[in-house]
Amino acid sequence: MSGAEDPSLPRRRIGEVSYVLFLSAPRVIADGVRAHLEARRIPVHLETPFSLPEAYLGTYTGNVSLWVPEALYHEATLILERDHQGEAS
Repeated sequence: MSGAEDPSLPRRRIGEVSYVLFLSAPRVIADGVRAHLEARRIPVHLETPFSLPEAYLGTYTGNVSLWVPEALYHEATLILERDHQGEAS
């Protein structure tokens, strides 16, 4: 079970892996979420509305999309929920 059974979630293949849209947020927030997930060994693909180098250079500060492997979507969600709850205590 992938945890991403919701058919309304956008999907795409990156290489041989099926990815699901995890969130769209301003770059500064998305970079924090990406670092948090990658530290827990969840691969994340960051995408800007452009296919230009600013996606990798970090010069675009507007909304970006974070994609996670479909098989790890549920785990990524649980990580963020658990860590968010820990901050509120």
